[in-house]
Amino acid sequence: MSTRLETFIRFTTDSVGLERTIRLFQALVQILSSFALPFDLLLYTLTLSTSSPVPPSASATRLILATLNQRLGLARRFFRLFRSLEAFHAAQKIYARISSPAPSSAGQKRRPTWVHLEPWLDLLSRTFMGMYLLLEASTFPHALQVPGLAPWSAERERQLTIEGQRFWLFALVSGALYQALEILNVLAHTPVPATGAGFGGNGAAGNGSETESKEEAAVADADANNDLRKEQQRLRAIVGARKEQRRQWRREVAAKTSKLARGAMANALDTVLPGTVVGWIKVEPGTVAVAMLVTTILTSVDVWERCEREVLASK
Repeated sequence: MSTRLETFIRFTTDSVGLERTIRLFQALVQILSSFALPFDLLLYTLTLSTSSPVPPSASATRLILATLNQRLGLARRFFRLFRSLEAFHAAQKIYARISSPAPSSAGQKRRPTWVHLEPWLDLLSRTFMGMYLLLEASTFPHALQVPGLAPWSAERERQLTIEGQRFWLFALVSGALYQALEILNVLAHTPVPATGAGFGGNGAAGNGSETESKEEAAVADADANNDLRKEQQRLRAIVGARKEQRRQWRREVAAKTSKLARGAMANALDTVLPGTVVGWIKVEPGTVAVAMLVTTILTSVDVWERCEREVLASK
């Protein structure tokens, strides 16, 4: 079995990966129902595939898509039911790290103010996300639509939903700012491998004494070619090692910054979703669906890479 197929199986059976997969289907369903061209293509496909002489109506198809969209959203909520505990726990650990006594900074270079602001933005993002997930969990019985099960009235449930979306919006903005500052931190403070150290080690040519005798000079001249070849080999080995260290450093920095950039972009685009519910952003449902599709793909990359590492580690 190929590694890609095994990664796909692990991704679709992983809890986070399965939630991302359902979210992808939900975004596609919403795109089909929001734009005329995809919807017409869907109707045409259904007309060709059905054996009934009466083609499916547009209104009935839109009702099916709306119901399917609602069911997929409900399925995703099962995966987030207790995620507020995870968010609050992560926020508590960040606060404990921030509030712990810092080591002595005597003799160290003063770091920019934004470096100290960065962990607080991460803390705010986790806390806001925990509040959003907690409020969403409180309205979960209402989402099940079981008669007599909902603890809130319809008006109270709507208020809790809007406040939860507001917290989600704050979490996304804080997370995007944190990841943007983290990119600057990685670029500014990741140690760069040295390029010149070690080139002047023992055995370098040209450091003989001016007072050496003629006999010593003759011996040195006889061995000069051999010493020169050895020195060249030593320097080539050092240069090769330094170049490999630099390439490894570039790969590590590129991997970190690309991951943070994906997260910042996903958080920035995801603000469209709660922003429309709160009323602070005015966009069409189709735009929300496209943003949802893009952010689903961006956030799925990290999960896919993790599943791929797990597959490779198991072999």
